[in-house]
Amino acid sequence: MKKLKILHITQSLGGVETYIREIINHVDKDQFELKIVAPPSKTLTEVCLQYNIQHIEFNMSRSFNPFSDSISLIRLYRLIKRERPSCVHIHSSKAGFLGRISSKLAGCPSLFTPNGVSYLSFTGMKRLIYFTLESFAKFFTDRILTVSYSEANRLIYEVGHKQNSIDVLLNSVTFPLNYSSLQRTNHSKNEHPKIGTIARLTPQKNPLLYVTVAYHVIQAHPESHFYLLGAGFHDHLKTEVIDLINRYGIADQFHILDWCDPKASSEFINSLDVFVLTSVFEGLPYSLLESMRAGVPCVVSACDGCLDVVRNGENGYACLTKEQYVKAILDLLENPGLAKRIGENGASYSYTFHNSSKNSKILSEIYKKVSNSEWSDELQIKNLEFNSFAMAKDHEAITLG
Repeated sequence: MKKLKILHITQSLGGVETYIREIINHVDKDQFELKIVAPPSKTLTEVCLQYNIQHIEFNMSRSFNPFSDSISLIRLYRLIKRERPSCVHIHSSKAGFLGRISSKLAGCPSLFTPNGVSYLSFTGMKRLIYFTLESFAKFFTDRILTVSYSEANRLIYEVGHKQNSIDVLLNSVTFPLNYSSLQRTNHSKNEHPKIGTIARLTPQKNPLLYVTVAYHVIQAHPESHFYLLGAGFHDHLKTEVIDLINRYGIADQFHILDWCDPKASSEFINSLDVFVLTSVFEGLPYSLLESMRAGVPCVVSACDGCLDVVRNGENGYACLTKEQYVKAILDLLENPGLAKRIGENGASYSYTFHNSSKNSKILSEIYKKVSNSEWSDELQIKNLEFNSFAMAKDHEAITLG
């Protein structure tokens, strides 16, 4: 059987890189030939070498730049024409915009995964510009594959994409074969309570709120230590974060760590007593899924993506205000039994609904349908007006009735 060639294009790393690595690790190599077009990345290159997959290094400007974007558009068009893939799978905002246009011009079917809708990063005029660009990109969009239900809703009801052009396949992580027998044993073994997040120092991740929450928790729980892993990777707010830490006088208990490879990141997560995420918006964060997989109780923002996963008081906490964050963290620190129950529920949920081994089979069917320009009713979303957590039992299927 002839393999289908899938060309992946992105300008982002971080969570998008994790998404692509999960596909590389789990997609059926007997059915698909993958090629990756992405910025230089040691970890991405390593996994490509492991499976003999070509990593074509390609840099794009992250910000809007008509001149460099035009050059990138021409280069992508030529690349797609040369490779002649069965499907172009495009990830993130800039690559998503340029990749959809170049794929359409090259006559190649495309599949777009936003990994967080681009215009949500901005306010005011910038938000209007990026919203307008996304609306314009509708005319070059073949199919969209979102990583959460809330992301799909936003694309339909705000941007105006057609319902039957969007499908949902939740972000997924790798589980060990003996996962069902694993237990979280390191909880409460830290000398001091260890609360952590994984986040770039950018407005989207809202690190200033994380610092403020840390200050108030430390006032009530003075032995607590807070960690932020993610410096060195788009440090737009680093100066403001350090200034706020010093103003609060918590520098001895607030630790900023550099961005690291996936193995070290996993070790960091496993060392935590509580995982916190203060993002303004998300697609569906891998750091949350990885923390749940590890049985670490999670306190996150009540934003797109997170709300698809977390149900308050059952498998985590979703918060809107700093007071809610502080209360949830203190409750978990002061009630070991509660923390254990929340962590175990999170682990069970993530294993059931965010398992890469299972979800990769659904992705394979999507690739086949896009490549053959065939789309049957059973692979289309019928109705996106739902309670995301209540729908969790139906996540195995793409059809939403």
